[in-house]
Amino acid sequence: MNPYYPAPMSDSTIPHIIEPGKWADRAAVLDVAMPLARFTRLLDGALSTDGEVTVHVAFARDARHFPVLAGRLETTLSLECQRCLQAVNVPISAQVNVFMLNDDEEVERLSEAEDFVLADNGELDFPELLEDELILALPLVANHEDCEPAVPLVDDTVAEPETLRENPFHVLASLKKH
Repeated sequence: MNPYYPAPMSDSTIPHIIEPGKWADRAAVLDVAMPLARFTRLLDGALSTDGEVTVHVAFARDARHFPVLAGRLETTLSLECQRCLQAVNVPISAQVNVFMLNDDEEVERLSEAEDFVLADNGELDFPELLEDELILALPLVANHEDCEPAVPLVDDTVAEPETLRENPFHVLASLKKH
């Protein structure tokens, strides 16, 4: 256990590229609000870039001495409701628990249930990792709890009755009688 509590960092102190092992050794804690506009892939299809992502995560080492990132990410996205086609605010909350590994040999020591990312030459694009976790937490369909569809799902107009068509085999039935 680390003998001191590391001070939370601000958005301006978060580097783009990190070395997960060093951050885990320092037991770094991030408690920041980052601009939503920084997450361009997450915003694909969003109606607004306004807002922020709250990041509450901590770096540590597990019993196997692997660096792990744990915590949560939260934001609200303005998306298009798939029923009424109007804007809907969708809260996104992602629980993060991911191992940050250096090679496939380390991956072999994880169980299938444990999530991981591979660091490239010991370095990791940290904002990209956060964005990936948020994207995985997106709902399959954005919609209001209760709203009317923009287009009726069922055609309410009365269909005209079909005219009866003559059976093409009726002629064959008359030949069979002879």
